[in-house]
Amino acid sequence: MLKSCSRGGGINIQLDTDILQGFTNINININSIIIGLTAIGIITILTIPSYTFKEKIEEHQNWLYDMGFDFLEAVGLVVGMILVQHIFKFINAGDSANWFYATTQMTLMLYSLYTLQNYFIDLVNIFAPLYIFGHHLADGNMTYAVFFISILIVLAITVIIISIDKNTIQDTEWKYLSLQVIYGGIWWILIWSIYKFSILNTFYMLIGFILYMWPIRFVSTKIRRSLNELSKRINYDELTGVRNRGNFDEMSDQIFNIYRNSNKPMTLAMFDIDQFKQFNDTYGHLAGDRVLRHVAKLCHHQLFEQTRKGQLFRYGGEEFVIIFRGLDSEDSAKIVNQIRNEIINDPLSYNGDKLNVHISFGVTQLTATDQSFDDLFKRVDHYLYESKKSGRNRITVEDETFLFETGI
Repeated sequence: MLKSCSRGGGINIQLDTDILQGFTNINININSIIIGLTAIGIITILTIPSYTFKEKIEEHQNWLYDMGFDFLEAVGLVVGMILVQHIFKFINAGDSANWFYATTQMTLMLYSLYTLQNYFIDLVNIFAPLYIFGHHLADGNMTYAVFFISILIVLAITVIIISIDKNTIQDTEWKYLSLQVIYGGIWWILIWSIYKFSILNTFYMLIGFILYMWPIRFVSTKIRRSLNELSKRINYDELTGVRNRGNFDEMSDQIFNIYRNSNKPMTLAMFDIDQFKQFNDTYGHLAGDRVLRHVAKLCHHQLFEQTRKGQLFRYGGEEFVIIFRGLDSEDSAKIVNQIRNEIINDPLSYNGDKLNVHISFGVTQLTATDQSFDDLFKRVDHYLYESKKSGRNRITVEDETFLFETGI
C-alpha cells in the first residue's frame, strides 16, 4: 500500500512538476505578449504624432519648431524604453536581464531610427550603449575599453548609414535585413562581452531579434501607409494629385501669420486654363480631366526643377494657386514664365490630336498693408482677372500685365 502510494506520490510529483512547468511556460508567453503589445503601443504613439504633426511643423519653416518637435520625439522614445523596463521588471520580479527584454528595447530604437526623420533619435541609438554599459569602463580594463569604443564606432557608422538612406532601405528587403543583422549583431556582441554567453546563444538571440522585428515592421508599415493614405485623401486632390482647396484654406492663414511678422517675402500666384470649357465641349469631359492632370503635372515638375519654395494647390475647377515662400513677386514671376513655357512646349496628345493649352496668371507679393490673407487673395484674383480681360495667355504682376511672349 505504501509502495503504491509512494509510486502514486511519485506520479503526483511528476504531474505537479509538469503542471508547474506548464504554468511557467504560459506565464512566460503571457509576459511576452504583454511586452509585445506594449512595444506596439509605444510604436503607435511615436508614429501617429510624427505623421500627423511633422508636416504642419515643417510648414512653419522654423528650425526652432523642427528641433523642438524632434527633441520631443526622442524624449518619447526614451520614455517608452523606460516604460518597457519598468513593466518587464514588474512582471519578472525585478529582473531585466533577459534576451526578450533586450530585443524589445533594440526593436524600439531600430524602428524609431528607420521611421522618424530625427537626428536626436540617431544620437539616442549611438549613445544608448554608453548609457547602459558605460559604467563597465570604470573597471579599468584597457582591453575592454578599446573593444567597447571600437564597437561604439561601428554602431555609430551603421546608424549614420541607416539615417542617410532610410527611405531606400525600408523599400529594399535585402538592405533592411542586412542592416538589421549588423545592428542587432553589434548589440549582442556588446552584451556578450559582459555576460559571456555562448556564441550559439548569440546566434539564436540575433535570429530572435530578426523574427521579433518582422511583426513590428509589418504593423508599423500598415500604420504608416494608413496615415499616408488618410493624409492624401484629406489634403490632396484626387484627380490631379496636387494639394486641394481644403488644404489651401487650412494653410493660408498659418502662412500669412508667419510671413506677416517676418522680413522674408511671400508671393501668391493664381492661374487658370484659358478656354477650358472648349476642351470639354469639343473632346468631352474625359479630355478636360486629362488637360487638368497634364497642367498640374507640368506645373509641379517645373516647381520642383526651379525652386523648393513653391507649393501648388488646385483651388477649384480649372483654377490653381501657387504659394512661393521666401520669394518676391519678381522672382516668382520668372518661375511662372518657365511653367507657362513648359506647358506651351509640351502639348497634350489626346486620341491622335494635339491639345495646345494656354494659361493666364496673376502674381502679387504680401505687403505690410495686408490685414489678412483675404486681402492678398483678393488682389491676386483681381490680377488674374486682368490677365483674362486683356486677352488671355498673359501674366499680371503687381497690376502690370504682360504678354508671355514679350516676357518679363
